[in-house]
Amino acid sequence: MPGQRPVAPDLSDGPVNRLDAAQIRDRLTNMAQLEHAATLLGFRLLDFSIDEGWLEAEFNPSPQVSNLRGGVQGGMMCAMLDEVMSLAVLVHQRFTVGVPTLEMKTSFLAPLPLARCRARGQALRVGRNVAFMEGTIWTGDDVVAAKGTATCQVRRPRALRDKL
Repeated sequence: MPGQRPVAPDLSDGPVNRLDAAQIRDRLTNMAQLEHAATLLGFRLLDFSIDEGWLEAEFNPSPQVSNLRGGVQGGMMCAMLDEVMSLAVLVHQRFTVGVPTLEMKTSFLAPLPLARCRARGQALRVGRNVAFMEGTIWTGDDVVAAKGTATCQVRRPRALRDKL
């Protein structure tokens, strides 16, 4: 798996299978083996609910994401929020869609130390073409560091789009 690039379902030419809970857990547990932003942020799955559309993860950010004050840089906090919010929609849709973020708003409420932290994403509403989501990041001491809301496009697999 190292060096492999995951292909978004919406870019696939073939059929996309709905994943069950065990397959989702396996995919998200092994994300660290792939080369992408979640690795730099130190992503680790904690739990998720397909039916309720939420995902909780731990991040252990590397020093490369720090700001001049030694905490996590704000844009990197946005990346953490984007990751858990988007994954919440993917989990809810059982990894059958692509979910590029269209718009995101973040409120920074407290500094986030460069240490292990927790984040939760929630799919609020998933429609045919658009989904709405929210997320929260907590410090290791359970202080809310940031909250965010976002809208993403719900992109169906190419094979299905061509039939519509």
